[in-house]
Amino acid sequence: MGKMEVVIEQGALRGIQNKTLLSNKPYVSFLGIPYAQAPINDLRFKAPVKHPGWSGVLNAISGKDKCTQYVSMTNQIVGSEDCLYLNVSVPQVQNESNGKLAVMIFIHGGAFSYGSGSKNEFSPDYFLDENVIVVTMNYRLNALGFLNLDIDECPGNMGLKDQLLAIKWVKSNIAAFGGDANNITIFGESAGSVSVHYHTISPQSRGLFEKAIMQSGSAFNPWSFTENHRASAYKLANNLGCLSNDPKEILKYLKNVSAIDLVKETEFKDETDFMDYKFVPSLESDVVSNPFLPAPPKTLAISTFPVPVIIGVNNMEGIVSLTEDRISLFSDDDHITDEISKLFKNRYSTEAISKIKDFYFNKNNIGSEIEKLENICNLHTDVFFCNGVNDAFECSLKQNVTPVYEYEFKFDGELNGAKNMIFATRPVLRHAIKGACHADDINYLFHGDLPGYDPKPNSPELEMCKMMSKMWTNFAKTGDPNSPDLSFKWINATACDLKYLSIDGDRTRMVQGKINNNRLRFWKELSESTESIV
Repeated sequence: MGKMEVVIEQGALRGIQNKTLLSNKPYVSFLGIPYAQAPINDLRFKAPVKHPGWSGVLNAISGKDKCTQYVSMTNQIVGSEDCLYLNVSVPQVQNESNGKLAVMIFIHGGAFSYGSGSKNEFSPDYFLDENVIVVTMNYRLNALGFLNLDIDECPGNMGLKDQLLAIKWVKSNIAAFGGDANNITIFGESAGSVSVHYHTISPQSRGLFEKAIMQSGSAFNPWSFTENHRASAYKLANNLGCLSNDPKEILKYLKNVSAIDLVKETEFKDETDFMDYKFVPSLESDVVSNPFLPAPPKTLAISTFPVPVIIGVNNMEGIVSLTEDRISLFSDDDHITDEISKLFKNRYSTEAISKIKDFYFNKNNIGSEIEKLENICNLHTDVFFCNGVNDAFECSLKQNVTPVYEYEFKFDGELNGAKNMIFATRPVLRHAIKGACHADDINYLFHGDLPGYDPKPNSPELEMCKMMSKMWTNFAKTGDPNSPDLSFKWINATACDLKYLSIDGDRTRMVQGKINNNRLRFWKELSESTESIV
């Protein structure tokens, strides 16, 4: 059996024994391990600093606070600024072949503004059943993680640098837990997937991991990168009462504002701006030492170092746009034109906007209300998720060095948590609109403490949890998601042979071609026709 006590570089740790949900397999979790100094006082807004360690034994038996964030459901600010902790879960395995376990590091999503790596949200039971070590982490969010004043003391991308330090921590320390420091897979969903993509293209992350899995997000999505970091920083300072234009003065001022007030003030975003987050990754200034993003994502992606990749999307990501207030914005022709224009921050010509409108709303003279909702959904799916993920997929293919496995997740079951929430008061739509919403894949990979989200015995949902964790862990162990106990073979895509896995319970199968090919072609042609950009 594995150890409850582990000694690492920083000191001794004591973990807590658990059993996995499905097969009662014993594992030990080490919760709330500090991987960096608390980013408070003078360290606020700075790149993270390695944790110096502790004396005695650290009881790593309960999770720590999430990073300061706003919760819209309760309209509260929660969490703490002292939040740079990670969790390690280790299955108790008797003598595996080389004794060392593959390691999977998960980066949570939440638009770089919400979420945490806590065990309540992301308990890795299904992965642990497959004998891998799983690490989850917190990283700074919102302005505390992404304010960029173009100076070393506030360089931007602090949240990504937190993740980088956590990955380095794993590389240095995971052997003590029985993990293989040379077999690390990083994976993430939504903003976590964007983060994974950034780590595959940042010169700073090179060589720290062997494989990457990207679920529903890339650095090329419109919400994943901002070119207006300066304006957002100055507006935030101004709204908090600082009228200076000198970045050093602004920094001094903002260091004395409470974390709660800082985050409260970032909620100034105009409610009509769908998925428009101000404090997200940005380009770092030439004066910043060790920049994580020294050039724009498109430039960095050309010279990225190739690792084997799984990359994919959910088929109806855009269900996130089908909230009642948002649907009403697409009530008639004029409104549709306005909304499309807003989605692109008025960057497209009227001619391009009318082409987009024709393509999604007029082409087939929409018959039913459901069809119209599906088209609103498809528009948002493409603009906010699929187009950018496809660009990342094509970048990986171009390198033609390591395998690229593409998937589309379509499974629509009881554990599709995001979809259930969006249609909670509209059960008719929940059933009429088929497919998987953004984040609907999460509950098939992780178990959380939300009631009603455990798979029932012998259910298709249970099979799905097992299938997903099987493919993901096979890939983490060997770089190949296949194994004889799966009823299909997932074949990687190549530039001359495009194909993807359609993940849909017992209907899971390989499909030739590209995901949403005719929609992708429409966007390609639109961007090539010069009149599209004003």
